[in-house]
Amino acid sequence: MNVFNGAANMLTIVVVACVVVLFAMMLDLASGLYKAKLRGEIRSSWGLKRTLSKFIAYEGGMLIAAGVDLLMHLSRLADLFGLDAIYGVPVVTCLVGVFLLVVEFISIREKADKKTKKELSDAADLLSKLLSNDNFKDVLRTAIEQSNNTRGAKEPSDSEAA
Repeated sequence: MNVFNGAANMLTIVVVACVVVLFAMMLDLASGLYKAKLRGEIRSSWGLKRTLSKFIAYEGGMLIAAGVDLLMHLSRLADLFGLDAIYGVPVVTCLVGVFLLVVEFISIREKADKKTKKELSDAADLLSKLLSNDNFKDVLRTAIEQSNNTRGAKEPSDSEAA
C-alpha cells in the first residue's frame, strides 16, 4: 500500500486553487485602482501594502488548508469514515478557495458604492454637526447682518437719487 497514491493529483488541484485565488486578488486590485482613478482619488503605496497583507493571509490560508488536506490524505482519514469518493481530493482547500473567491467577488462589486455611501454619510454628519453648533449659527447671523449693513450703506438713499 503506497501512502502517496493520489497525492500528486491532489497537489495539482491545490496549486490550481491557489492560482485561481491569486487571479481573483489581482482582479480585485485592478478593479480598486480603476475605480479610484475614475473617482480622482489618490492611489497610494498604503493601499498596495494592504494588498500584500491580503496576499499573505489568503495564500497562507490556502497553504494551511492544503496541509490539512495532505495530512488527511496521508492518514487515510477518508477510509476511516467510509468516504472513499473524496480520497485524494483536497476538500478543505477547495472550500477555503471558494470562500475566498466569494469574498473577492463581493469586494469587487461593492468597492465604489461603499466609498460613495461613506462619503455622503460623512458629509451629512459634518453638515449636521455644523448646523447644530451655536458658534456657527452666530457667525452666520453676524455675516448676514454685516452683508445687509454693507449693502445698505452703498445703496443711494431716495433723497440722493432725486
